[in-house]
Parts: sequence; structure tokens; C-alpha cells
Amino acid sequence: MQSGIGRSGDSFPDGNHRFELPGRPPVQAIDAPGLRETGDYRYPYRRIPVPETRMNMNSSSEFGFFRLVWRNLSNRPYRNIATVFAFAIIAATLFSSQYLVNGARESLDAGMSRMGADILVVPEQYAAASQSVILIGQPNSFFFADEGFGKISRIPGVAKASPQIYIATLFASCCAAPVQMIAIDPEHDFTVSSWLKQNPGIKLGKDDMIIGSSIVQNVGNDLMFYGHTFHVVGILQRTGMGIDNSVFVRFEDAFTMADESELKAVKKLTIPREKVSAVLVQVEPGYSPAEVAQEIQEQVPGTKTITPSGLLNAVSGQLGAVTRILVGSTLAVTIVAIPLLGFISAMVAHERMKEISILRALGAKKAFVMNIMLAESFSLAIIGGLIGIGAAMGILVFFQDFIAVTLKVPFSMPSPLSMMVNGAGALLLSILVGGLSSLYPAVLINRSEPYAAIRRGES
Repeated sequence: MQSGIGRSGDSFPDGNHRFELPGRPPVQAIDAPGLRETGDYRYPYRRIPVPETRMNMNSSSEFGFFRLVWRNLSNRPYRNIATVFAFAIIAATLFSSQYLVNGARESLDAGMSRMGADILVVPEQYAAASQSVILIGQPNSFFFADEGFGKISRIPGVAKASPQIYIATLFASCCAAPVQMIAIDPEHDFTVSSWLKQNPGIKLGKDDMIIGSSIVQNVGNDLMFYGHTFHVVGILQRTGMGIDNSVFVRFEDAFTMADESELKAVKKLTIPREKVSAVLVQVEPGYSPAEVAQEIQEQVPGTKTITPSGLLNAVSGQLGAVTRILVGSTLAVTIVAIPLLGFISAMVAHERMKEISILRALGAKKAFVMNIMLAESFSLAIIGGLIGIGAAMGILVFFQDFIAVTLKVPFSMPSPLSMMVNGAGALLLSILVGGLSSLYPAVLINRSEPYAAIRRGES
């Protein structure tokens, strides 16, 4: 215990001690030990050591990293909503373009795998109509001479050839619905036959019919076409191609239906018995489908060969305009968003100059401040990206049938893995844009002197 004489508010050179006055709150002591005369009052005081402290910005619960990020985001809701919307647009446009392309490609792969054909041979003048039948199941009827079927099956490299007849049903009382009917030869068919092998309990017998997944009927129901009644015995799995909107019957039943149509239908159906509409070809191992297709066109004049790669090119061409618009929109929005979001970040940084300078004065390092600003931008980018991806996915899934019909392309929902990759790419772009737009303001504000910034804020 040391005694001294002092007045509350006196300055003493010892900053690590304080003195206590009887009945008064402790007062900081800044002086050497001893007694001091101070005019009218003489107070004894005692020295009490005060431990030196320094705020740790990284460990303090009051100034925790994530807590600061959350407070800063919640303090500017309207501006952050606009920023989130910009990130959502970027992610949604990129995700949509990838979703459409992958959905069409996977649908085409599934459909061609179901058909089991490497080459489709059709009349040259009906090549476009054939693609519409295959891709979206648009009802159509056409024929070419059946004599070509024998030539096709004898061409080197052709393992199997399966003829088909395309019949467009009517929108009338004699038909259940206007769909594409495909008559097959069970002896040579490998399109429906492969599915039948996987379902041994199902047989395609007299007046039996197998329908695509988009035909709204149940197994056991009857459907009437051109006045002839067929019995549904099976439903094919969804492919996203024209097969989903088609029905399959035997050659014999199609000819019987045509013969009866004059009496039972509102319009007579004519099917020339010596002609078919298309021939599906499987290529022998070791042969190139492109080379075999070229050989078929040379040996069977008046025919047009369609390969999976050709169909993919056709689909890509039909999707090209839409994907170019979406990709172009993504690029345009990204180019505009980076400086715009950078400007917004700079405004926010300027408004927070004093706040950040105080953090710096309290001991926060430059890296800590920069990490806070980048974390805020990344948080907004992730939130906006997820919202954009979710909204785009919901719209595309809900309108996928409308998209397929409007664009005239096969389309089905991409696989979960494909959607995850697409979503990750779109989200990564949003995060990249967010980081680029906030990097310069973060660097700029860290270069300022905290004490000078505080004085400017107070002036």
C-alpha cells in the first residue's frame, strides 16, 4: 500500500496502474510512486497493476469472422437482393443451355439404343419427315419400293435389316388419337423384339399392340385405329424420342386394318403390300456405319441414310439457335455483371470505410478484412447461383414436353450426374464473377491508412 495525494483526473506517467480513492470509482494513475500535493485535497492511493490486453479479432466472439459476415449481409438487405438476382441470372442461363443440350443428347442416345439401329434407310424425298417421326413421333405416312429391302440386306457390312411401315392415324371417331403407328415384321425386327426379350411374359400376337410411354393408356385396354380394335399388351420405357408417341403392331394386323378401313373408318387407308417406309440396319462389327451408309445409297438409288451422328447434328442444329441465345445471354450478363457488381462492391466498401478502419485500428489484419469482403461476395454468389439453378431446373422440368414439341427435338430429363455437373459449372461461374467483382474494392480499401480513414469519416 502506497499513499499519495492526488486529484481525480490528474495525469501520471505510469500508465499500467490506477489509483483508488475512498468512496470513488478507480481512476487511472499515470505517475511515479509517492506522495503528491494537489492543492486542496490530499488522498491516499494505492497502486494496483492492470494487465495489458490486446483484442484478438480472429478469436473474439463479438468480432468472429462468420458473425461479421452475417451482420454485414443482413444490414443491407435490398442491395444484397439485387446482387443475388444478378448472380441468379448468370447461373440460370448457363445451366439452362447445358441442360437442354445434355437432355437432347441423352434422349437421342437412349432412343437410338432402344431402336437398336446403326443406320436408318428412308426414301430420299422423305428424309426430313423421317427425322420428325424418329425424333418427336410426328405422324406421317410414306413408302418406297420394297425391292430395295433385299438389296440392303445383301450389302457387305449389313448384319441385320428390319423393314417398317409408318402409318399416320386420324383425328376422328374411328381412331383413338392421332399418333404414329409403326408396323413391324416380327421375323426381322430388333427394335421391339429386344424389349420383348427383356419382358418374356409379353407376346406381340394377333391384334396386339405395344405403345410408347407418352400414350395415356394401361395394359389390358383396347385402342381403335381406322375402325380396327387393338389390345394393349405392353408399354415401352420413356426415351424422350418419337418412340414415346408411337404404337407398334404387326405387318399382318396393319394390312387387315387397311382392308377393313373402307367400311369401318371415315377415310380409307391404303398400304401397298410391296412397299415399306423405312429399313433399320445393324452394322457388323468392324465395319464403319458411315461407310456402310454410303454404300447403301450408292447401291439403292433414291434412298437416304440417317445415322445417329446425323441425327445428333440435326438436333444440334435445331437447338443451335436456343443454345446460342442462352450462351450469348450468359456471356453478356457476365460481362455486364462484373463491372456492375464491382461498382456496387466499391460503393459498399466506401460506405464501410470507417467501420473497416476501426477494425484495422483494433488489431484486425489486412488478410482478415479482405477475407470478410470476399466471403460476403462469395456468399451472395452461392445464394444467387443456387436460386438461379433451382428456378431454371423447375421451369425446364415442368415445361420439358412443351420444349420438345416447340423445338421439334427429342428431349428428356438429363441424368442426375449430368445435372450435378451442369449445376456445379454454373455455380462455379457465379462464384468466379463474385470474386472478381469484389477483389479490387477489397484491395483498395486495405491500402488506406485506418487512422486517416477514421478522421475523414469524422470530419
